[in-house]
Amino acid sequence: MTTSDSVAALMAAAPPVVAAHLRELPVHRAMIRAVECLLMRTVDLPRPLLDVGCGDGHFGAVALAPAGPVDSGADPNLVRVREAAARGVYRLPLVASATHLPYANAAFASVVSNCVLEHIEHLDEALGEIGRVLRPGGRLAITVPTQRFATSLFWPRVLRRLGSPAAADAYGRWFNRISVHHHTLTPEAWAARLAQHGLIVEQSRDYLGPRAMGFFDLSHYYGAPTLLTKRLTGRWVWRRNGPTLPWERWIAARLVDFCGEIDRGDGAYVFCVARRGG
Repeated sequence: MTTSDSVAALMAAAPPVVAAHLRELPVHRAMIRAVECLLMRTVDLPRPLLDVGCGDGHFGAVALAPAGPVDSGADPNLVRVREAAARGVYRLPLVASATHLPYANAAFASVVSNCVLEHIEHLDEALGEIGRVLRPGGRLAITVPTQRFATSLFWPRVLRRLGSPAAADAYGRWFNRISVHHHTLTPEAWAARLAQHGLIVEQSRDYLGPRAMGFFDLSHYYGAPTLLTKRLTGRWVWRRNGPTLPWERWIAARLVDFCGEIDRGDGAYVFCVARRGG
């Protein structure tokens, strides 16, 4: 299958995935998670499978569980692990840090970690633990932001056009800080860090270019009220019947369109599939 055929197949599968994410997540999260879900579904992930940084289990339910039970999910946040347990996605949901995984050596045939590693300050400890619990020849699938994250956002690009590169850089640093990004490496640097722990990248696909990231940036402001909804109700979205209103359908269509921004070389994120060496 050619790259264009692969992207076309992902976009054809995108509408129900986008709708499933919009039922539970604010727009900016739904956009990223939808394309990551579609990418994760392209990889064969033999069981037993571990989800490192499983959160509340929403991503695992949409991206991983349809292919079979997920053996375990680990996350340091007790509240989120309880939510994951309530969803029934994981046979064994555990409160645990990626830097201290409570599993035996070579316990898993596959490990996934979706937009987690960039938030871990001690990255090499986490990668060492992932390598330890993964079987020789086992598969790791991750999604992480690249060095393009900050520069692809809407306001930094506008500020640069207006001749204010210092302000653009400051906005990018601020956005990375509020996103708790400790690591936004080039795809090559991510591959090198993985290789240091015996995890050899076999596939790398960038996703979400500047157009999508501009929408992502602005949708944070559109979605600001969801912070209050989350605090008051414990969930991001108060009505879960999907995109039914006219502007909601317009947003859903944009998100489906952005799912096609893959393998263009300008993505702010990268999807890597690696094998653990023997």
